[in-house]
Amino acid sequence: MLKILKRQVQGLVYLLSHPRQLKWIIIRETQYGQRHRSKRKWVEWQKYTTRIHMSMVHAHSAALRASSLNSARIQIFSDMVSRLGNGLRVLDVGCGDGVISKPIWKMGNYVTSVELPTIATIAQRCRVPSVVAGDAEQLAFASESFDVVLASEVVEHLWKPQNFLDEAHRVLKTNGHLIIETPEGKESLYYDSHKHYFTVERLKQMLGARFTVCEVKRLKATGSAQTPTIILLLRKSSSEKN
Repeated sequence: MLKILKRQVQGLVYLLSHPRQLKWIIIRETQYGQRHRSKRKWVEWQKYTTRIHMSMVHAHSAALRASSLNSARIQIFSDMVSRLGNGLRVLDVGCGDGVISKPIWKMGNYVTSVELPTIATIAQRCRVPSVVAGDAEQLAFASESFDVVLASEVVEHLWKPQNFLDEAHRVLKTNGHLIIETPEGKESLYYDSHKHYFTVERLKQMLGARFTVCEVKRLKATGSAQTPTIILLLRKSSSEKN
């Protein structure tokens, strides 16, 4: 009991000495306190946290460009896509400021990007290629219309990640590829904008026989990312029966 009380006091002292963090918690609990009750409320919370994140990215763009983690993940995505061919039809789900889709587009691929309403407008101002507003769990595209689907730091934020995996499978062409990047392990839930955590094994269970794991990359935790990161290259299984 004393240990719990001590932690609570330490937490209160921390918040009182960090006004920006205190303001974040007040906004989170007063405006988005019902975020776990419904998908609509969860999406509104995601819009808010994404706007804050993109504002931070814009303010510290030079430092982020120099980040070893950021450079490594961009290189991994670029290498994976380049090995799949060129002139590919690529869908970037949850594109943010286009940190992943811009290099893929510059390689000569045809990139369509999807973001939440209001965030899509910010993405357009960041010159992200072909941005449309949409829902990752209900992709507004025809079946078998893309060669590659990208999901960088997306699945952990979704209300029901399984819905996205179903949709990615649907919009991918036969033998198309899905690339997923997500924090690894339960520690991912320390971020209050994350609803789910993943491991390679957990993702394999969710994917079932519909996708084959082609490659797995791991990036160590850094100062800007408190958890390790996994990036999986997956191929839509041609033998899967719909």
